Amino acid sequence: MTKKTKKTNTILEIFLWIISIFTIYPILMVVFTSFKGKAESSYMSISMPKEWHFENYVTVLQKDFIQSLFNSVFITVISVLLIVTLAAFLSFIIVRRDTAGCRVIYKIMTLGIIAPFAAMPTIQLMQKLGIYGSRFGLCLVYSALYMPFTVMMFTSFIKGIPKELDEAAVMDGAIGGRLFITVILPLLKPVLATTGILSFMWVWNELQIPMYLLNSSSKWTLPLSVYNFYGQYSHSWNLVCADVVLVSLPVILVYIFAQKWVIEGMTAGAVKG
Repeated sequence: MTKKTKKTNTILEIFLWIISIFTIYPILMVVFTSFKGKAESSYMSISMPKEWHFENYVTVLQKDFIQSLFNSVFITVISVLLIVTLAAFLSFIIVRRDTAGCRVIYKIMTLGIIAPFAAMPTIQLMQKLGIYGSRFGLCLVYSALYMPFTVMMFTSFIKGIPKELDEAAVMDGAIGGRLFITVILPLLKPVLATTGILSFMWVWNELQIPMYLLNSSSKWTLPLSVYNFYGQYSHSWNLVCADVVLVSLPVILVYIFAQKWVIEGMTAGAVKG
């Protein structure tokens, strides 16, 4: 390793440490503030609490948190299953058939990555279908919005799977759906994990779309409940921060335990594509 390379690596390391500090600082501030009293929390500093107030979390859990948690889990799980399952099937058909029509469909799908969410047309369509304000209707909207990126990742991965595997499976009697489920699907584990985790984080953290499409507070997701909670307790930063910690915890835990598969899926897709 040359002196120039060592110097460059040192600069990059220092830069990454600075970025890490700026990233961790607000997280620690929110966590510490969530355990402070009302008066102490008004300063919003990174200092340790003078007295630990665990009852802040009890207060948050008593404010419709459980209902919002159920809504978020239901909507996120159904949405992720729809996104990943439909994207995998569609991508397999697009890649293996490789017709002019399939290529057009793929181009239209990928345009959805840059297309903005149009609230009014979506609401009107959902009203005509009779699913406006329903949790399942929101799941369908999420599926449509996040499908393009997921299809792009799946197609990139499937292109690297030799067609000879399909031919050998067909000779053994595996055709159609059986071919996909028994031969192709097991090979898609890295990209399945990656797209599933990314979709989970997108759907779980979404605030704007449920605000437009859910017309009842009993169906609100956790981000919406935080927004409403802040409106009620804007002067109690300890309670607001406790609410934020509880809402963020599932996403943080999922990413910590699943980041290995996210990285593997991203890398595999890049290499195979």
